[in-house]
Amino acid sequence: MQVQNGTIWLDGEIADWDRARIPLMSDALLRGLSVFDGLVARRQDDGTLALIGAERHLDRLARSCEVLGLPLEGGPSALLDGCRTAAAHEAGDDPDCEVYVRPMVVGAALTPRAATASVTVAAFRRRPAAPTPVALMTSAWRRPSDDTLPPALKVVGNYQLTRLARLEATTAGYDDALVLNTAGRVAESAGAALVQERAGRLTTPPSWEGCLDSVTVALLAELARAEGIEWAREPLLRTTVLGADGLALAGTLADVVPVSRLDHREYAAPAPLLEQLGALWAEASRGGKHAGLLETVTV
Repeated sequence: MQVQNGTIWLDGEIADWDRARIPLMSDALLRGLSVFDGLVARRQDDGTLALIGAERHLDRLARSCEVLGLPLEGGPSALLDGCRTAAAHEAGDDPDCEVYVRPMVVGAALTPRAATASVTVAAFRRRPAAPTPVALMTSAWRRPSDDTLPPALKVVGNYQLTRLARLEATTAGYDDALVLNTAGRVAESAGAALVQERAGRLTTPPSWEGCLDSVTVALLAELARAEGIEWAREPLLRTTVLGADGLALAGTLADVVPVSRLDHREYAAPAPLLEQLGALWAEASRGGKHAGLLETVTV
């Protein structure tokens, strides 16, 4: 039997992976009734480990639970304790790692301590690496509208679309997919938000355009404004991004990744402001300049 790597915090305590068994006929499997989020715990310049934007991430998870009628036992504060516990356990005394932390509320009771939904946190150690430019293909799959399947909810069921979009793109030789909304405007990539540089300003689509309400984008906007970089959230046409000076993907796992190509269009990656933004994020997320804007929580 293959052993799962990483750490699991399950309904209030660190547990063995084989205890996280989902009942076959539960809504978690039959209907994808599970809400999750993703955070990174990064080593700071002083050697401590800190979760980036933790409270924003968990507030987003809690709002998704409320919309779905999925109980979050203990609330965001208890889940934050779980994230800190799992991240610390997984990192141990390794001074060079960072930890990807995935809190999840599962629509099934996995332990006797849960009533109708279990609260879990998985944590996985990884080595920091410089972002590698990616090539994107515009996907034929579209983000649904809010009255069909709300894209703003970080619910497991929503990720079948991005899986299909990424499968389509990688089969065609690209790294990721650009997903449009039902109106044909830009939503996001299959796994991260899209940021455009054009005429000395940065823009990214607002959440009502069919993209997730990205925590990383919100924090990057704070960094940009602190440095006097113009930042706006506005609808983007595919034609507009094809004519941009540069593109980047932004997200918890991505950080700020330059886009080298979109369909037939190649970009000089990275564009100047996006390169500056990536450097600002790398410094702030490790406790350097503007670190206070990222709302870190020490593990």
